[in-house]
Amino acid sequence: QVFTCADGHVSIVSSPRTLSGMTEWMIQEGVCPTWMIEIDWEDGGLSPNDLLENADAMARFEAVQTEMERFVATKTKRDLYKRAIDRGILLAPCHTVQDIAESEQLAARDFWIALEHPANGRNLTHLGPFIKFSESPIRMRRPAPKVGEHNAQVLESAPKNAGRSLSTSYLSSPISSPPMPFHGIKVLDFSWVGVGPITTKHLADFGADVIRIESVSRPDTLRNGAPFKEGIPGINRSQFSANYNSSKRGLGLNLATERGRDLAKQLISEWKPDVIAESFTPRVMPGLGLAYDDVRKLVPDVIYFSTCQQGQTGPHSGYAGFGMLAGALAGFYHITGWPDREPAGPYGAYSDFVNPPNAAAAIVAALEYRRRTGRGQRLDLSQYECATHFLAPAIMDYMTNGRLLNRRGNADDTAAPHNVYRCADRDRAYTGEGEQWIAIVVSEGDQWRTLCAQMGRADLASDARLASADGRRANMSDIDAAISSWTRDKDARALMLRLQDAGVPAGIVQSQADLWEDPQIAHRGFFQWVEHAECGPMPYDGLAYQLSRTPGAIRMPQALVGQHNAEILSETLGLGQAEVDTLLSDGVLEQS
Repeated sequence: QVFTCADGHVSIVSSPRTLSGMTEWMIQEGVCPTWMIEIDWEDGGLSPNDLLENADAMARFEAVQTEMERFVATKTKRDLYKRAIDRGILLAPCHTVQDIAESEQLAARDFWIALEHPANGRNLTHLGPFIKFSESPIRMRRPAPKVGEHNAQVLESAPKNAGRSLSTSYLSSPISSPPMPFHGIKVLDFSWVGVGPITTKHLADFGADVIRIESVSRPDTLRNGAPFKEGIPGINRSQFSANYNSSKRGLGLNLATERGRDLAKQLISEWKPDVIAESFTPRVMPGLGLAYDDVRKLVPDVIYFSTCQQGQTGPHSGYAGFGMLAGALAGFYHITGWPDREPAGPYGAYSDFVNPPNAAAAIVAALEYRRRTGRGQRLDLSQYECATHFLAPAIMDYMTNGRLLNRRGNADDTAAPHNVYRCADRDRAYTGEGEQWIAIVVSEGDQWRTLCAQMGRADLASDARLASADGRRANMSDIDAAISSWTRDKDARALMLRLQDAGVPAGIVQSQADLWEDPQIAHRGFFQWVEHAECGPMPYDGLAYQLSRTPGAIRMPQALVGQHNAEILSETLGLGQAEVDTLLSDGVLEQS
């Protein structure tokens, strides 16, 4: 949720700890009503299910929200953020690009890089590497080239024989062994929620043996996230979690026990994982005796992948949060929405979904570096830093030219029109009657004239005021009204195909139900049914990309917590069923 504060906006995730922390602060300042002090936030009846099913709970939640809105409005972003860092409150400022440029956390991590641009006669500040490699750091070696600047250099250095040679050492590498690209690669995955599990799934779907460490006593947050099979909550019934943890085996291990931590170390020592993944704040893994320096004593060439909100170092490294908060920190909430309204923010945990492909590529690079040098290393991915790269042009525009990007609806710098337009309502197979919208983008003059012809509006095509994109932007309200009037009685999908065939970029604004029915997605066989141990057949998202020789596959559904305890401990540590049963009864192993 987004709240207005004294100098901008903040995003708040209303967890029990957050509500308790905000209440404590309000009590200290003498502004907390008595009825709010008396709420037991751990059992306050404010879960999503409570709110959906209980009108009294919803009314109480809205009353709490009103009190928090009043309190937050008296504080600055900086004061609220400092309190969140100090007290573990799930709150983040909706950063502007100026806030990002002035971030003390980014400065402390030496994130910014100045490069001389001879053509401009000045240094320009660039965003630094999206991830930190301890052994083979990414280096920005030169500014972006002018068109054709290095023609002579490239042509001079090109080999005379244009044929591709294959390295014998590469062909014998276990990374490239059949039947999958990552066949033989072993990953021990301690991560949870989004970025870590989605990252390791890229490896699991293409052959890596990924063992996921989980706990029943402290389950992954996503295991309690809807949607649930048949609407019945349960840590094995969430398809949100299941979608990002298929193709992995499950080991249920209670790391709160000394024996559990010893067992984890024994597993690392004997199984010798190539990659270890974790997604906690910097204090957690050292507290378990499983920090990088601890692990590399057991496996010297291990690749140790760490990802948390703000990285392993810096004054804000202890800040814990979810992707909604990283999306706010990285500037996306501030710019998303309408200029006369509060920030809307992109749907969901934005950074959880844009960061994993970069993280997976970094792990692949580290594996290749190890193949060539024999050295492992630590990878430190700050979800905040990585996400800012998706806003790099706006951040650099501010740092170079002082321009501040703000909310502007669907408007674009170059294209006009550039908006979504209401179409005829239609009955969906799964959700009943609902709105339909279409996105239409015109980036050059021929597309504008074609759109006008499709609309039967020769008057607009011949209007000299609308011949250029700047002219159309100046008259956008009239153009939007004309397009909206034309699209309002049309089927969105049929109109999309009609405009695309004519050469005008257009796309239906799809709901989840529309995606399920999308013919292109169906043609590629994206959604796949997989048999789950508790839920039975369930639909999973397919792979994000296809490789021609080794296409990858969802090799198994999400494991129940501890589903493969006996199998894993037998093959790695030689434990028999009786020993596994004893560890279960002692609370060292767990299973759901």
